Amino acid sequence: MCGRTACTLCKEDVQKACSYKNKKTGKYELPKWGRNPKNKQQYMPSYNIAPTDITPIIVPGTNFLGETNRMLQPMMWGMIPPWQNGNYKSHGYSTHNCRFEGLLNSKLYSAPLNKGKRCVIVCDGFYEWKTKGGPRNPYFIHLPQEDGIHVEDSDTWINDWDEDNGWKGPKLLHMAGLYEIWTSPEGEEIYSYAMITMESDDTLSWLHHRMPVILKGQEIDDWLDVERISGTQAIHILSPIKKLPRELKWHPSVYPNE
Repeated sequence: MCGRTACTLCKEDVQKACSYKNKKTGKYELPKWGRNPKNKQQYMPSYNIAPTDITPIIVPGTNFLGETNRMLQPMMWGMIPPWQNGNYKSHGYSTHNCRFEGLLNSKLYSAPLNKGKRCVIVCDGFYEWKTKGGPRNPYFIHLPQEDGIHVEDSDTWINDWDEDNGWKGPKLLHMAGLYEIWTSPEGEEIYSYAMITMESDDTLSWLHHRMPVILKGQEIDDWLDVERISGTQAIHILSPIKKLPRELKWHPSVYPNE
């Protein structure tokens, strides 16, 4: 499972870190932040992101106001069931993680999967507590970085970007997710998401029995391509990922209470 993440880049640098290469022009493009007057959610950088907090999410632009490219949308971690009435925080379900193995049969998650509501969660890294033997200690898991860059130390970041070379700052994790849009009785539209998890591969099985589904390269493109790839086909995108260990780094973390 995953119950805490960190995302400490400012909004402008999140855009740069999530830039992608346009296959026609060969240039890197910045995803736009979504603008919806019915939505008031705002992303704030934090090293301690918990369920119900707001984080930056990459979404297919085709799902939002007819945009053709990727977009960034602040969303609440923990999917609100579409049948929820009244206070959205009182539904009583644990919806921040959803199991890969049950997606197609889930009452809550199969609908957004089949409707193309796929998204990518971005973060500096995530925290996990060791559950096998010894004391219950937290670890911070993140991508390997370029020489001299430490994802947990902003003093080492370059934070440079241009359309020819892309982002030169800390590399962010990209994780598969599903989202929903819930409308409150007052008419506010609240975006929420669930992170897809799988059985841990050899990379992290020593730490915990489950881990997020981590995407890279073409996997990110395919997961977001809801026009070309159906929900059932998207499941097949994730299936091989379960068998391919991700390249990750980790270290013990000084961390607040769970």
